[in-house]
Amino acid sequence: MIDDMLIDVARQGYSSDDIKDAVVKVLQPYFTHMDVLNKYACDSQLLSAFEFFVRYYNESEFSQGIKEVTDCYKNANINFNKESWDIILSTYAVMVEDENKMWSIRNSKLNLQEDDPYEKMVQIFQRIGNVLEVSVKHIVQELYALIYLKYKGCVDYEKIRKQDFGVIINNILDKDLLQSVLRIEPCGMKLSDWRNIAYHHTYALGDDGNIDCTYGKGNINNIRMSMQELERYLHKIIRASNVLNIARCIFVFDFIDDIPKDQPLQKASFRQAIKREQFRISLLSQEFQLGDIFLNENEVEIDLHDLNLNENQKSRIVHCSQLLLNTWNIWKRKSICINYFANNGRKICCVYVSGEICEAIYEGKEEITYLANQFQIKYF
Repeated sequence: MIDDMLIDVARQGYSSDDIKDAVVKVLQPYFTHMDVLNKYACDSQLLSAFEFFVRYYNESEFSQGIKEVTDCYKNANINFNKESWDIILSTYAVMVEDENKMWSIRNSKLNLQEDDPYEKMVQIFQRIGNVLEVSVKHIVQELYALIYLKYKGCVDYEKIRKQDFGVIINNILDKDLLQSVLRIEPCGMKLSDWRNIAYHHTYALGDDGNIDCTYGKGNINNIRMSMQELERYLHKIIRASNVLNIARCIFVFDFIDDIPKDQPLQKASFRQAIKREQFRISLLSQEFQLGDIFLNENEVEIDLHDLNLNENQKSRIVHCSQLLLNTWNIWKRKSICINYFANNGRKICCVYVSGEICEAIYEGKEEITYLANQFQIKYF
């Protein structure tokens, strides 16, 4: 996981600049705008993307898939800029809700060490169905709409979203696109086939320990596999899901300056647990480890443990003060406090500020420099 990786490199003495350099080196083949990559390299979402590149280092299908998917997004953006962003932004709220649901799915236990083979089979297909329905389906719909622009110049995205998942995938494959992402080898089954098997429960465990699956119209197609083969297919399906999500993330960051500023977004918000996790990862990239969080109706107080081995303490405390704004944005309390712990574990001080100060900055009533004149420090 990215958090373990960041803690480990910090304890080895690597700086946040070293982390940023590593992220930029890995992600730059997929970015058009290097200035944007350098600016956002330590954002939690790009750090997570970086972790997946490390995880799939020996699997060329991952990097190949990322390039294929980002190319689809880039080609649409170059040739149909306005139409592309209309499609992407029109379902912002749906994407947010999908991510909120995926948080629960990712954190639900999938026990591949389960002794009961039937229970294991059911768990695997439940995970396959949930991932494909919640995390993959919408992105595939979006990609087909963007690909469709090339051939028609306009698109009825709502009509596309009502089409059958399998039809959409077939239409993409007919253009000879995204073959390595939408088909799972060596069986060649489409992601939509796997989704239907999982959702319609057309799988059964035989007396010999093999699993029989049927799919297609009238369930005329069938495949038999061992439990070990099913586990390998699960891995590839999850990898395809990660390819689609990370490629989309890379594209949005890469062309963030192209996003229309005047286009209203549907109202939606990420669940608290996601905001907290993104904050935690972002802190680790800055060599801080998030500790205890104390909340009540009016106050939020968090502990930050310094992982940095080189910088002087005063500059690290100033760095903490800059994080008051991020802390307010997550919990939005009247009083914001950060307790700073040195890398030897000793509690040094707390930096604190009124939530009204942070709110004024976020609403554009004050410049961010206003925070520097308003926060206070209490030493212990």
